[in-house]
Amino acid sequence: MNASQNRAFEWVSQDLQPFILGFLVILAATRFFFVLWPKYKVLLQAASENRFNKPITRLWNTVRIAIFQTKILKEAKSGWMHAFIFWGFLVLLLRAIWFFIIGFSPSVEFSLGWVEAPYYLLKDLFVVLVSLAASYALYRRLVKKPKRLTLSAEGIVILSLIILIMVSDAFFDAGWQARNHQLELSGIWIGRSIAPILNIYGSDFVVNIHNLAYWTHVVCVLYFLTLLPNSKHLHIVTSIPNVFFSRIPEKGNGLHRIDFENEEQGIFGVSKIDEFSWKKLLDLHSCTECGRCDVVCPALASDKPLSPKQLTVDLRDHLNDEAQSLLGKGQEKRNISVLLGGVINDETLWSCTTCGACEEECPVMIEYVNKIVDLRRGLVLMENRYPSEFINVFKSLETQSNPWGFGRNTRSDWAKELDVKIWDKNNPTEYLYFVGCNGAFDDRGKKIAESVVHSLRSAGVDFSILGNDEGCTGDPARRAGNEYLFDLLASRNAELFKEKSIIKIVTHCPHCFNSLKNEYSEFGVDLDVIHHSELLEYLIKEGNDIGKRRESGNVVYHDSCYLGRHNKIYDEPRKIIAHSSESGEVMEVDASRENGSCCGAGGGRFLLEEKTSKRMSHQRIDQLMEANPDTIAVSCPFCVLMLEDALKAKNLQDKVKVKDISELANEA
Repeated sequence: MNASQNRAFEWVSQDLQPFILGFLVILAATRFFFVLWPKYKVLLQAASENRFNKPITRLWNTVRIAIFQTKILKEAKSGWMHAFIFWGFLVLLLRAIWFFIIGFSPSVEFSLGWVEAPYYLLKDLFVVLVSLAASYALYRRLVKKPKRLTLSAEGIVILSLIILIMVSDAFFDAGWQARNHQLELSGIWIGRSIAPILNIYGSDFVVNIHNLAYWTHVVCVLYFLTLLPNSKHLHIVTSIPNVFFSRIPEKGNGLHRIDFENEEQGIFGVSKIDEFSWKKLLDLHSCTECGRCDVVCPALASDKPLSPKQLTVDLRDHLNDEAQSLLGKGQEKRNISVLLGGVINDETLWSCTTCGACEEECPVMIEYVNKIVDLRRGLVLMENRYPSEFINVFKSLETQSNPWGFGRNTRSDWAKELDVKIWDKNNPTEYLYFVGCNGAFDDRGKKIAESVVHSLRSAGVDFSILGNDEGCTGDPARRAGNEYLFDLLASRNAELFKEKSIIKIVTHCPHCFNSLKNEYSEFGVDLDVIHHSELLEYLIKEGNDIGKRRESGNVVYHDSCYLGRHNKIYDEPRKIIAHSSESGEVMEVDASRENGSCCGAGGGRFLLEEKTSKRMSHQRIDQLMEANPDTIAVSCPFCVLMLEDALKAKNLQDKVKVKDISELANEA
């Protein structure tokens, strides 16, 4: 970086130039920090949450997701567009710093040594790539106008600034090359390409272009800085920290036990914005408004009043509006507006299936499910407001430990003719088979439970059940926002597990599996929980002959959200299906694995009547029918119910059958 480049600003004197630049920098920096500081202070005083564990894992996630842009690149065109702009920002950051150094010290001379030429090559490459990417982004917003995007003048201004910064960079180099053509700096190939054209118009023109390029560059950078704090582009500052502090898949699933014994707390759930933790508030500032969450949301696709993007934007705007009140004291702080029923409609919250598709898709790792559940807790525990269907559900869960009100003394009736062992603490089996409410009481669920029993027996698994002592895990209560009821049910079960010395559990219901595996550690039990697909796949791999291959036609597999996205179990069910099928193949549709779409049962919604527009189960069947299946294989009893109802509604029940993987293995 040659000093002759620095002494090129004839528009202002060399002595005056640092003062003008300094004034602009102070103006922009003051604006930036003045607007940003209240947001930072609000985060500091928000509820605590431990997001500092496992720093090495967090650092790797940050490199993989934030730096390498692995989530963004799942989309071809727009993914590369955003990635090039982001990578260009990182590469050109050094260049921007250098522009300010030469502005403050026009006579300074420094060199990057052998790195200089490769850096200039890389810099020029990204000037081109970022210019193309930003131009394509403008084209999308002005011409294509995808529905998922938030189209605003602000976005146009930001993209225009990015293009101006790139163009001014190129013309600054070109002006220097044109004025100092006897000098050559290897690597500045854009400048050398443009310089001969500038020379045609004479030296005065070259000087003016060179100076205009410099001041355009620094002014655009500083103006860009002033726009960040009060716009969605604040994610440029917050997204990398947000990825670093994102939830690491481990016990808890982002939901934590409420300390109901702490009477001083007095707040259970979230009804005001300041009741969210600092990480949840950081999420709100990190939203890019890209709309990827909306594209995959099954509720929005079926015309429910839930847009994950709009939910985040509404919460963020409310947070910004209330910033001064949040930082106030006394009455001013008590006057913060209530979220529920005002900023966020009740029906928006009850539309969510907690499937996690939005979280899987979000490129900056925003968490949605725990916010939805927090707000539902606020509705149920603080406002005593929830769908009428839940009135009897909550009562039945509390008194009979199942959501339908069946007598708990009939819980083991399904197994009377199967001669299944009842757990004996003094003579325990290797596994406890936790059947769950669906397997114990629902007629279709009982058939699945019977198939699980036959499959486990054929594999030689030593297991028993709790019989009438078994109780609901509390999953539907927790997802419906009744954390107090979940706490009651989970505490009962945890005490029972400890009393009976139960450690190893196998279950076929992903919702039971998720609760027992990920959420019961907070209740003092350390359980070794395995889904029956994992156990059967392991036994097949070990050489156990669980059934023989049989002709089953085309089999497509539907991924359960709570087995797949929430617990990353994708391959084991497919291997069981392949083992049981004569063809040894499993059909796939585009919306599968981590991109699978919810059947509509999650989040306690299997207990609610779906009254708004298209049923989520119907749109899922439409997706699965693209594979022209004879059988839809699933690994969740609630998915079975939802998909069978959808097939009946479409008069397809005679053409396509829905079967649990244990039923396929048992038939084989």
